[in-house]
Amino acid sequence: MHLKQPKVALLIETARSYGRGLLRGIAKYSRLHGPWQFHLTPGDFEQMVPKMRDWGGTGIIARVLNEKMAEAIMQTGVPAVFLDFPPLMMKKSNGNRRRYIEMSSDSEGAARMAAFHLRDKQLVHFAFAGYPSQIWSEKREKAFVQAVREAGHSVHVYKPPLRSGRLTSWEKEEPALAAWLSSLPTPLGLMACNDQRGREVLDVCEAVGIRVPEKIAVVGVDNDDILCDLSSPPLSSIALNTEKGGYVAAGVLHDMMRGRRIAVENILVEPLAVVERRSTNIVAVNDDDIAATLRFIHLQPPGCISIDAVVREVAISRRALEIKFRKVLGKSILDEIRRVRIEHSKRLLRETTLAIPRIAMDVGFRTPSYFTQVFKTETGMTPAKYRSTIHEGEM
Repeated sequence: MHLKQPKVALLIETARSYGRGLLRGIAKYSRLHGPWQFHLTPGDFEQMVPKMRDWGGTGIIARVLNEKMAEAIMQTGVPAVFLDFPPLMMKKSNGNRRRYIEMSSDSEGAARMAAFHLRDKQLVHFAFAGYPSQIWSEKREKAFVQAVREAGHSVHVYKPPLRSGRLTSWEKEEPALAAWLSSLPTPLGLMACNDQRGREVLDVCEAVGIRVPEKIAVVGVDNDDILCDLSSPPLSSIALNTEKGGYVAAGVLHDMMRGRRIAVENILVEPLAVVERRSTNIVAVNDDDIAATLRFIHLQPPGCISIDAVVREVAISRRALEIKFRKVLGKSILDEIRRVRIEHSKRLLRETTLAIPRIAMDVGFRTPSYFTQVFKTETGMTPAKYRSTIHEGEM
């Protein structure tokens, strides 16, 4: 039997990293198992459902913002993968796995990863800033609060001003966010529901004179490299395996369009790792000398850090500083320098194609063999194995 070419409407934001990652995975599936024809409108969250019958559409992958949009998609009669399907609409679908399935980010996993990351900074005060009425934001808030409470701490949750149940303009919200941030105990670790909210938090902190990360350490979700790297300071973020999620979603939709039985109930976009940048690159300590030492180490290019340079910056004797550092943090200054070098090398291995000897030199190791030795001691694998494992995990 001849099957007609699939025509799929992609109602997914192209303006954000999360959506672009999903679209890359969908495009890859089409290249390998298509070709498919797509309806795609560049833009943000707001999307219009096309007239599928007139266009001859056979499937939809869509971010569902509200029940009205979900109803419009279901009325087309074609199989669909829903991003963050409203719970009420899932009930209305009667669990019809031949026609509808939900895809969502593993918000719980991402939130727990953020909580563990901030707790590792020796912080004891925590906060969460999200968006109201967004399912994924509410899930992240709940999981973050639970993870922090399990460690014996409480969480300050930001409640933005609303008008008719929706966010007010940024001009009206900004003073409320500033007042809330200024009221928080410090030092504090804050999880933002996504990178956009994280960037807003950083902008307000800068405007009211709250030092990041010394007073408030901030981590977002999505690892949108443009938003994160251009934030001030650069924003740490949870990277999600969006490309794999998009690829899997396309495969499930393909099966539904061919009338096959679907075994999965929900497609989860898994968190990969915390990509640490300056906004959480700190350890909370009360000792001014140790705080100054850590700040100096974290602000320098990894290849330029030395213990002698640290001692000159802090202006106390090397012996006294080393004793104090080990007493407070349980490790040596050199241990922390190596940790910073290894973390930076991981990022170079993930995000560049630089040769390993070049990476070793850039992060301050004398020889590639010594770099490999230290890297394996710290991570349990060689730099080459780490690079291949990361790339395999992304798809």
